[in-house]
Amino acid sequence: MTSSGERPPKNFVQQVLGQWPLATVLLGVFAGLIVAAVGHWRSGSTLMGASIIVGGLLRLLPNRRVGLLAVRNKVLDTIVLLAVGVGIAVLAWAVPPMR
Repeated sequence: MTSSGERPPKNFVQQVLGQWPLATVLLGVFAGLIVAAVGHWRSGSTLMGASIIVGGLLRLLPNRRVGLLAVRNKVLDTIVLLAVGVGIAVLAWAVPPMR
């Protein structure tokens, strides 16, 4: 810390590593897309929904920790992410399987 109590600026690596909540959600959604692309759409959609739900839970962390996952106010972000994640997961399991 400097004498005025301010933190020194972060270097590029620290800035990138500080985005781990968003990276976690994006990697989960990407993995879900891969699973869905190989023919397991229900599992892939469930993984995408679960990743977005995790994003909603991660949004509850303090604002300085969530990085680019913070878009609006914390309550609105959390509600939207949880609703979208649950909606995707429920739709994945509500669609009847093809016979």
